[in-house]
Amino acid sequence: MVDAIGSSLFRERVQIARVVVTVTGLGPGGDSRRAAARRFCFTSPVTSTATPSLAQSWVNPLPARLHKPAFGIFVLWVAADSIRLWLGERWPAGWEFLGPGVWFAAALTLAVGLARRLPAQNVVAVAALAGLMGLAIEALNVATQIPFGHRAYQGRLGSRALGVAWYLPFVWVALAISGRGVARLILRPWRKLQYYGLWVMAAAIVLTLLMALNYEAAGNRLDWWWRENRAGVWSWYGSPAVSLLGWGITTLLIYGFTTPWFLNKQPVKQPTDWHPLIVWEVLMLWLILISGFHGAWSAVAVGTVSGLLAAGLAIRGGTW
Repeated sequence: MVDAIGSSLFRERVQIARVVVTVTGLGPGGDSRRAAARRFCFTSPVTSTATPSLAQSWVNPLPARLHKPAFGIFVLWVAADSIRLWLGERWPAGWEFLGPGVWFAAALTLAVGLARRLPAQNVVAVAALAGLMGLAIEALNVATQIPFGHRAYQGRLGSRALGVAWYLPFVWVALAISGRGVARLILRPWRKLQYYGLWVMAAAIVLTLLMALNYEAAGNRLDWWWRENRAGVWSWYGSPAVSLLGWGITTLLIYGFTTPWFLNKQPVKQPTDWHPLIVWEVLMLWLILISGFHGAWSAVAVGTVSGLLAAGLAIRGGTW
C-alpha cells in the first residue's frame, strides 16, 4: 500500500516537472517551447477579446474630455440664435455680436475636436494660419474691394481689426477644419490614391464654396454688411459672382499653408471622426434657417441640396 502511494506521488512529481520544463523552456528545445507558450498566451480568449475603449484610442485624452463641453456650447449657441430667428426678434442693443458669434463657437469645437488626434502645436498652427490669413485677405478686401467685392461691415456687430469684423477669422478657421474633415470622409474609399491629398484639398474647396453661397445670402439678409450693387453685374443676394473666385483662391491659399500641419507625423489607428461633418451640417442648417426666415428661397434650395449631398457622400465614405 505504501509502495503504491509512493509510486503515485512520484508520477505526479514527474508530470509537474515536465509542465514546468515546457513552459519555462528549460532543457533541450527550450526556445521553441517558450515561443509556443507565448503564442498560446497571446491567443488566449481573455486577451483576444479585450479591446481598448474609445477614449483611449485618441492620441490626446485631454481634448477628448473637453470635446463634449465645447460641442455643447456650439449647439446651444446655434439653438439660441435659431430661436431668436423663429421669434422674429433681434439681439438686444450691444449684444448683436452674438449672432455671428456662432462662428467663434464653431471654430472652438472644431479646434478641440482636431486636438484629439493631432499634437497641440499642430492645432495651434492650423488655427493661427487660417485665422491670420483670412484676416489679412479680408483686410485687403476692405482696402481694395478685392477679392470679395465691396462689403462694408455694420458697426453694431462688434469691434473690428483693420476694418474687418471680429468674427471673420473664426469663419475661416471653422471652414478650413470642417471642410477638410468632411472631404476626408467623402474620399475615404480612395485614400490609397497617389494624389489623395490634392483630391481632399479640391473637395474641401468645393465644400467651402457651397457654404459661401449660403453665408453670403444670410449675411445680406441679416445686414451683417452693406454692399454696393452695380448695374450689369450678376450678383447672388448682393454678392458679385466674382467673389466666389475670391473664396476659392483664399481657401486654396489657406490649405496650401495649413495642410502640412493637418498631418500627423506619427499616425496611429483612430476612430472615424464624424465631428467635422456634424458641425458643417449644423452650420449649413443654421444658414438655411436664416435664409428661409428672410425669404431667400434660392439660397434655401442650394443649401438643402448641398447639405444632403455632402451628408450622403460623407456617410457612405465614412462607413466604407
